[in-house]
Amino acid sequence: MNKLLCLLLSLSIFFGFTTTTYATEYTVHDFIEYLEDGSYFTVTVTTNHTSGSAAPFSATRSGSKTTTYHSSSGSKLWSVTVTGTFTYGTGSQAACIKSTVSSNTYSTFWKITNSSASKIGNSASAAATGTQYRNSAPIDSITKTVTLTCSVNGTLS
Repeated sequence: MNKLLCLLLSLSIFFGFTTTTYATEYTVHDFIEYLEDGSYFTVTVTTNHTSGSAAPFSATRSGSKTTTYHSSSGSKLWSVTVTGTFTYGTGSQAACIKSTVSSNTYSTFWKITNSSASKIGNSASAAATGTQYRNSAPIDSITKTVTLTCSVNGTLS
């Protein structure tokens, strides 16, 4: 009985240290960028630890960075989000393996007239143009690019 218990305990310890582990963590960082006219962008970074391994070779991390345009009175008008997936821990630099863009409008006077996503090296980028309309005619537009970067240790910024 003791030999069986010892064997089961040994096997559970062995497999406990050699199996792939999965965990999820969310970290949100916010900051504000003010413009000359009093309007401003809020920027939020959200990190999702997608998967990891007990082996020290590599892991995958995904996250998003959203910038939201607000009027000078504080009304939310539109936003653009880049979502990136990265590998890290494989050497001297992380690598972006996927980049997507999404956008939203929160005012009937604003529309997203253009958006795109790209990736290069350890960065995922998205750009969007928010255009303000009055009487169905465009009167103002703002283009914003948001870039999400992954460090070699998996920190997103």
